[in-house]
Amino acid sequence: MDTAIEPRPKAAEPAAAILQEATALEGLLRAEFETPFRFLDASTGQTIGLNAEKDEPDDLEPPLNLSTVARAEVTLIPGARYRIAIPIEISGGGHLVALGVIAGLARTPAETSRERSRLERWSRSVQDRIEGAREARIRHQSRAEHDRQSMVAWEAMIALDRLNRGARIHREPNRERQRILRAAAELVGAQTMAWVPVQNDEDVILEGDRLLSPWDGNRLANLLSAQSDWEESGYLLINEVSQASWGARFPQVDHLLAVPVTDRKLAGWVLALNRRRSAPRNPASREPRLPRSAVRESPETGPSPGFRRSDAALLLPFASLIGLQSRASRRYLHIKDLLVGLTRSLTAAIDAKDAYTYGHSERVARAAVELGRELGLQEDELSDIYLTGLLHDIGKIGVRDEVLTKRGPLTDEEFKHIQQHVVIGHRILAGLSAIEHLLPGVLYHHERYDGKGYPEGLQGDAIPLLARILAVADSFDAMSTSRPYRTAMPFEKVDEILRNGGGTQWDPVVIQAYIRCRDRLKAVRERGIGESLRDALDGALRHGQRAHEFASMEASML
Repeated sequence: MDTAIEPRPKAAEPAAAILQEATALEGLLRAEFETPFRFLDASTGQTIGLNAEKDEPDDLEPPLNLSTVARAEVTLIPGARYRIAIPIEISGGGHLVALGVIAGLARTPAETSRERSRLERWSRSVQDRIEGAREARIRHQSRAEHDRQSMVAWEAMIALDRLNRGARIHREPNRERQRILRAAAELVGAQTMAWVPVQNDEDVILEGDRLLSPWDGNRLANLLSAQSDWEESGYLLINEVSQASWGARFPQVDHLLAVPVTDRKLAGWVLALNRRRSAPRNPASREPRLPRSAVRESPETGPSPGFRRSDAALLLPFASLIGLQSRASRRYLHIKDLLVGLTRSLTAAIDAKDAYTYGHSERVARAAVELGRELGLQEDELSDIYLTGLLHDIGKIGVRDEVLTKRGPLTDEEFKHIQQHVVIGHRILAGLSAIEHLLPGVLYHHERYDGKGYPEGLQGDAIPLLARILAVADSFDAMSTSRPYRTAMPFEKVDEILRNGGGTQWDPVVIQAYIRCRDRLKAVRERGIGESLRDALDGALRHGQRAHEFASMEASML
């Protein structure tokens, strides 16, 4: 243990561990020699343990230089007594000298010499036994520490494996960061863990006791970034935060272990604050946390020794995992945004085949999201519904224009032809493995609850929920939009048809959700989301270098 022992004034209380060790040794020596012993600090002369209330011992005549006592020695002192001085090395590297006095039995100088020699051999034998026991204890502690570190290393590997197996990068990245911080806190025994990103578009994540607010976390991270120590070692370890020049700003923080996360440049900090006296053995267990005062000041546990370099080594892979998760999350969101943008552009181009249904896919997607939200679906499921809504009619790209825009009734052959758009759409998207989970919505959104729909005549719950939701959203927008063969129906008429069709054409559970949120669906319809998308595309194309080509293309489509 690399701890410097500074001289203390006599009024100071000895460390609890030293006092406990001295008390145990006093009992052993008293039983061995049948006389009380007192213990003096070899470097300060301060009395430790029993009889510490005496200012000066009365058995140091002739004077004894405590710092030079290397082996047990016996000295004849006034009163025909023998002073026994036994040097003892204690835990932490300190040295004590045990002093005891035994009355002599010899009557002549020769007997006194032999008696003193026997006592000295006896004392040195006792010293050797004490040192042997201490060395055995150190070996045992070393093996125990090695076993503990091996166990912690295995637990770290298990925790990292569990985090990797359970990772859901696209699902709530902050929750993933919370899971990583929680596992790290259990291993290093931190009272608080924090992820403080450099970029302001990411949230500060806290796990454990809230020793810092997000704003305080950002302040602390800025201060740490200004220090250069971390660039060489890969971490910062400060166990006396109060002694730092900025420590007064964070009086609630005693110990700090900070690991930077870099991605070509500094991306953020993983912070461990205030090490508990002992960390839980199993990172999967969730032991109740003690109050901060109990952790820091409990007389049973003593003050926490702070973080160690081994804790930094444990924390490094978890910090790397957070960095990997953050990079993957950003890339995933970038790809997802790109996919949504391309999908919206593609569906807008498909909608452009029919001026009467411009914006239909966008409105269906938004309406389906409102229905899904009313049904209690999760955010990632709502995202899937939105993308499927955008893509649900992509197969119309394979429908002949004269059929798609026909103003009169469709013939049987034409109706069968237009029904093929779900199969065509499914075929177009089947090669995209990233969105294969959306294909049932594209293929089955024209199935009926009573089994009379197409393309396969599925019935009831055999129709995927995604398709049942899209069927209601699609029908709602179709009926409330003007078509070549009719004008838009009033919302009251749309409500009536949907209510009456619950259980036959549409899933009654989805229809009930429609009834509860129909005001939101009407708002989606009235805002003209698709029209705003069309205006944006029109503006970009009309003012571009190929504006004349767009004008002739639009005229031909209309």
